[in-house]
Amino acid sequence: MNNPSIISVEAACKTQLPGIYRLEQGLFGDHAYPDFFFRQSFDCWPSGLLVACDDTDRLLGYILLARSEQADCAWILSVAVDDAAQGRGIGSRLITDALSALPDSVTQVKLTVAPENPARHLYAKLGFVEQGLEADYFGPGEDRILMILHR
Repeated sequence: MNNPSIISVEAACKTQLPGIYRLEQGLFGDHAYPDFFFRQSFDCWPSGLLVACDDTDRLLGYILLARSEQADCAWILSVAVDDAAQGRGIGSRLITDALSALPDSVTQVKLTVAPENPARHLYAKLGFVEQGLEADYFGPGEDRILMILHR
């Protein structure tokens, strides 16, 4: 099951929210979004909360993309892929599917990433460009690199 083409990517269902939260908690621990945030995200940005599932409907990953008040901008707030499913192109697929669903009026997509996170290389491969380091982005010692994709 190493073929990303048999992975489905679609809008999350309300019944998948607990699984999204469990995945988030397992990967990000203390830095995980709280469970209620996913319910609110589902209500606020339903087209931006996508899940990747295998052919048995097992949740493998998710992406949360939100439109900014700035009409030409969107933010990737989170991308998460289950440890057991990493390296299979699922993160890339989630990002490309989410980006392709954006209207043409969105000309830039932003995200932040921890400097030591290997996902930086995936984002760069997909066209995101590092804009600089934001010290203490999530609090003391929680630096993030701002990356932007111009579409």
